[in-house]
Amino acid sequence: MKKFLAVIAGLTVAFLLVSAGTLASIKYFGTLQTTAFNLNAAIGMVRSLSDLGLILVILSHAVGSLAGGVTVGRILKEDTMNVGLTLGAIMTILGLVNMIIIPTYPEWFYLDFIVYIPLSMFGANYTSKL
Repeated sequence: MKKFLAVIAGLTVAFLLVSAGTLASIKYFGTLQTTAFNLNAAIGMVRSLSDLGLILVILSHAVGSLAGGVTVGRILKEDTMNVGLTLGAIMTILGLVNMIIIPTYPEWFYLDFIVYIPLSMFGANYTSKL
């Protein structure tokens, strides 16, 4: 049960940081013309992002994964690699769902998938050793 709650806490921290980073990237490197949030608005926001904005979105995914892993490592002191892997796998699946729902990302953005698992595992394992 403690591992499940650690994953939920890690996902919550990761989601908050990824959301904040993505919205900041859209605000400064894209056009945020609507306050409504629906699929068409999301597609328009992603289309409006410059390459630098998309790189910052990937960076926010990396920071979110690392912070989620750190959260897992702070809650658990043992078996953090497996739980960090679980967190990274869930985030990878959610990223894939995002890419399927919003199909306007450029091809190079698929590099985003290499950040989730390693950084969440590193955060969880490194923090547990402190």
